[in-house]
Amino acid sequence: MAIVSHPAPFPPGFKPKWRDILEKNVALYRRLPEDLTLVLEEMIPWFVEKVFWKWEDWVGYTPDKEMQKVCVACEACLLIARRSKKDYQHFHTFVFHEKYLVSKDGDKCAGWAEPGGTIRQRWESTRYGMRDGIDNHNLTLHEFGHMLDYKDSDFDSVPHFDSKAARFDYQLFLEEEYADICSAWEKKTGNEIIRKYATTDKAEFLTCATEAFFERSEMVKFMRRDLYDWMVRIYQMDPAEWPERISQADLADERCDQWSDWMRRSTWQSKSEEIDSWPDGVAAADYAGWYLQHKGRLEREERERKEREFAEKMRRDKKRHEKEQREARERERKEKEESEHKARERYLLNNRTVIVEYPNGTPQLKYKLVDGHREGLKQRWDEEGQLREEIELLRGKKHGSVVYYYSNGKKEMEGFFILNRRAGIWQGWHEDGSPSFRSEYREGELHTWEQFGGDGKSRTYGKVTNRFGA
Repeated sequence: MAIVSHPAPFPPGFKPKWRDILEKNVALYRRLPEDLTLVLEEMIPWFVEKVFWKWEDWVGYTPDKEMQKVCVACEACLLIARRSKKDYQHFHTFVFHEKYLVSKDGDKCAGWAEPGGTIRQRWESTRYGMRDGIDNHNLTLHEFGHMLDYKDSDFDSVPHFDSKAARFDYQLFLEEEYADICSAWEKKTGNEIIRKYATTDKAEFLTCATEAFFERSEMVKFMRRDLYDWMVRIYQMDPAEWPERISQADLADERCDQWSDWMRRSTWQSKSEEIDSWPDGVAAADYAGWYLQHKGRLEREERERKEREFAEKMRRDKKRHEKEQREARERERKEKEESEHKARERYLLNNRTVIVEYPNGTPQLKYKLVDGHREGLKQRWDEEGQLREEIELLRGKKHGSVVYYYSNGKKEMEGFFILNRRAGIWQGWHEDGSPSFRSEYREGELHTWEQFGGDGKSRTYGKVTNRFGA
């Protein structure tokens, strides 16, 4: 996961503070194996310099342009980290938008990729996808998946293959797999892996499959193994083998435990002067071998290799005496594996993040399932992308704080539930931010109600029925 074995140097052109930015904002970056992390960091300066960056229709807060560019570059380069920079030779412009994009037909969307080499994305939608990392909803991976598809100018969810035979085999697979996914959504069974948005057009298959491959890799591997194997072949990496999702705080703890001079508040920027410079003439892909060689680990690996060879020789010597035992163990293993596979599949379906989308593919509702029950924070957005509701749940029941928002982002009402019953103090505000009411609940029943008028005066009531159902 990320960089935890030692304070690895920064590849040429990669700024120390970029590592801090990515660890804070990009969940997938924190999961990457160390060798892939360095390969990706080596590509990011090239990508940032190559692209023409624009901010259009931006009238709100001042954007952190460096942070935005580095985060987009990270996820964009992840798709070609084991492929080739030539995959993006036709791509040249990235445009950030503050609000949703509107097509010529008047449809709203979070982003789109243009065959001519331009990608446009709403920043808030981009940020949500980067920070979660496991909800199967990553706008940057989606749009750059389109850009991979556009390289061959066919727009058919078939990326570039060096082998014509491989391309032909993939096209045959694509026809059957896409039909099966569309059928699964029609029947509403077995459709939890690939987003429904993929069924709107075959050109969306590769993009949605790419999102699932990186954000729900274990689920894809369990439930659509052929698709997973093709994604491994396309991207030349195996994210199901990466560490589980890890937080920025966990990374700090890991380094604090292993590195004597690293405190929990340390940052790569603050420690940059203490970290060795990048070795001359060493590519990021070769750094791991170089590091082992210069730190005396090759001797250990040689000892381990000889031990493995000796153990393998002993196993070969006994092989002729163990045929029946092996067959029995193999049968037992397969039965156990099948049982564990089914159990894991049930677990994955009952423990996941659920997003209900509007027809344009943007989130409408988001919540988590824990053992098949809604658990934790449930959020709801309107069609303009504005957060309207946040409710804490426990085993499917309202339990904890609840907040409702006006369309302008200000709070409309705030209170608490205890197992679906209102409790404690509830407050409300007018759309201009002035108080609207204040009520108190005891044992699920309304005890007092104080209402504020436009003149600032208040009236206090006993038990009454109000428009929020109390």
